[in-house]
Amino acid sequence: MKTRTAPSPESTELDRIREAIDVVDERLLDLIAHRQRLALSTLEVKTRHGLLPVDVSREAAVVARGAKLARERGLEPELVRDIFWRLIELSRAGYRARGTRNGA
Repeated sequence: MKTRTAPSPESTELDRIREAIDVVDERLLDLIAHRQRLALSTLEVKTRHGLLPVDVSREAAVVARGAKLARERGLEPELVRDIFWRLIELSRAGYRARGTRNGA
């Protein structure tokens, strides 16, 4: 019969931190889903007003702002730029799924 040993203090501490990271990850995904819904709402407005779905100058401004905010928070700006470009690509994929021609 195996005897169980109590978890080490560092193991318990790591488990608590990892659980907190899991919660943050879930919140991030909730925020990404919310951002996606908002992006699709902009598509509806743009369609009503005859605007193109993709605004590359706005996309560039969003990415630049993300990098600036990252720098202010001590994060690597270039990596955050990559994250923002991926978020924009997610929005464009949503546009394409809605059947827009210029969802690039």
